Amino acid sequence: MAVSIPVIDELEAALQSGSMTRRTEMLRRVTNLFLGTPDNFSKEQVSLFDDVMSRLMTQIEHRVLVELGGRLAPISTAPTGVIQRLARDDDITVSGPVLEHSERLTDEDLVEIAQSKGQQHLLKISSRPRLNEGITDVLIDRGDAHVVNKVAANTGARFSKAGFSKLAICADDDEGLMAIVASRPDIPPLLLRHVLTRATDKVRQRLLTSVRPEARDAIKKILMDVSRQMKGSLTPHQYAGAQRLVHSISQDTALTKSKLREFATAQRMAETVVALSVLSAMPIDLVDHLVNSSSQFGAIVLCKAIGLDWELAHAVMLVRPGSEEEADLESKDLYEEYQQLSTSSAQRLLRFWQARQNHAVATGSIGNGTNSNRLALE
Repeated sequence: MAVSIPVIDELEAALQSGSMTRRTEMLRRVTNLFLGTPDNFSKEQVSLFDDVMSRLMTQIEHRVLVELGGRLAPISTAPTGVIQRLARDDDITVSGPVLEHSERLTDEDLVEIAQSKGQQHLLKISSRPRLNEGITDVLIDRGDAHVVNKVAANTGARFSKAGFSKLAICADDDEGLMAIVASRPDIPPLLLRHVLTRATDKVRQRLLTSVRPEARDAIKKILMDVSRQMKGSLTPHQYAGAQRLVHSISQDTALTKSKLREFATAQRMAETVVALSVLSAMPIDLVDHLVNSSSQFGAIVLCKAIGLDWELAHAVMLVRPGSEEEADLESKDLYEEYQQLSTSSAQRLLRFWQARQNHAVATGSIGNGTNSNRLALE
């Protein structure tokens, strides 16, 4: 790079002068030089630009940083150090364009930024053309409703099973999000059933008119199955006797699991739910709702979290009235889902559900219907 020596000389003069005007002028000149032919520079030359521009960025006017971020964000060969500094700026007008567009940020960079910055930064990251599972996990965990809706609607975003499950949970209180999640072509079948079970007629109709024809047929089939399913939830009074019975053995985990197998096989709903509550240390009303959900996903997570073998887990899934035909027809899919879900992921999801239940109780958003045990966790 023939002009590198004059540039360095002027750089030193600009830095030594302490003049912000001169530093700004120098930074713009160097940036213009780089952007003239950004794809023609070698790694060593880009590294030189990185060093020069990074030194000039210190104690620079805010408007110049905003300008720099906007110009460098779409450049795939932009100096990495400069991009890193811009991306971590607390001012979203500086960091926003880089977070949304720069290819120089790695997944590790984006996860770190998403874990430490505010909602505006998360929203910009949610708009990136491609997002891998590790990033979307953080966005869903930390993001507000705007962030979650944005990342769910991003066709270039990929979600882990836990991430998809959390999206489905968040969608319970958000019809718009529910329609977005259900219309994703990569949603796991069991979670699609879960979402459609919770969907209002308005959301279902919206889906049927907006999705691809092949997806529409699958949705219609699930809705027909759901309409035939029975829902049920026992009252606290019905659980009282079961609690007394299970309490007498609750100190012996092995015995409790053995009795759970007996209860589930005999389809004794109340005793099954109470035993699961003891083993998982989760509230009875939460366990009740997961077991009685018209989707089997809640039962899958619950059973996996407490380490039940597949045979016992399957028996738990058959406890709910009307579930025999559904669970038998989907036995292979349910088995594969159960084997693929890790215990640690299931435990995290269970804690997520409990935290969401606690929040709903604290804010008074549950308990005002005809059944005080009813939660938005089906």
